[in-house]
Amino acid sequence: MNVIGLTGGIATGKSVVASLLREMGAVIVDADQLAREIVRPGQKAWQEILTTFGPDILKDDQTINREKLREMVFKDPSARKRLETITHPRIRELAQERISAATAKQTEVVVYMAPLLFENKVHLWIHPVVLVTCDLDVQKQRLKKRDKLNDSEIERHLSAQMPMKEKKELADLVVENNGDLEELKKTVQAVWQDIK
Repeated sequence: MNVIGLTGGIATGKSVVASLLREMGAVIVDADQLAREIVRPGQKAWQEILTTFGPDILKDDQTINREKLREMVFKDPSARKRLETITHPRIRELAQERISAATAKQTEVVVYMAPLLFENKVHLWIHPVVLVTCDLDVQKQRLKKRDKLNDSEIERHLSAQMPMKEKKELADLVVENNGDLEELKKTVQAVWQDIK
């Protein structure tokens, strides 16, 4: 069985690439999905976030207001660090459980998709790592269209991430996603052959 990493910058197309890999037979373990699971009401991470950031962080249904929390941690690096200390170890533990479960089912390829894969040093235990990237102008256009962000918000999001140049140096395989879906499918099929 192959366990591969999948990462990329914001709005580069990681989720689309993951969907294509799923269609080809891979099992996807998505760090963002795991992050949502660990902060459900009553979970340990939920309780710690509530204790750390206060009850104002909750919506009426007791779920965490992700937009409000995101805004808080974007403005304050120390708050971001506290949140990462709460969530990252639990995400990693759950990811390892899901990967082990897929291994037990004799899955041929498991893809661990994480936006902060390099930042969290996951590339040290998962090989190869596939990086989804695109030109900066394309990335900005997608962010503007998808998330309805203005130019300064886009810059803030981009500057909060590891530069793409550094990610490319760490990646084993790079998927350039500047074209249409058909082009991307061909590129991902080639990567799939390399992986297998």
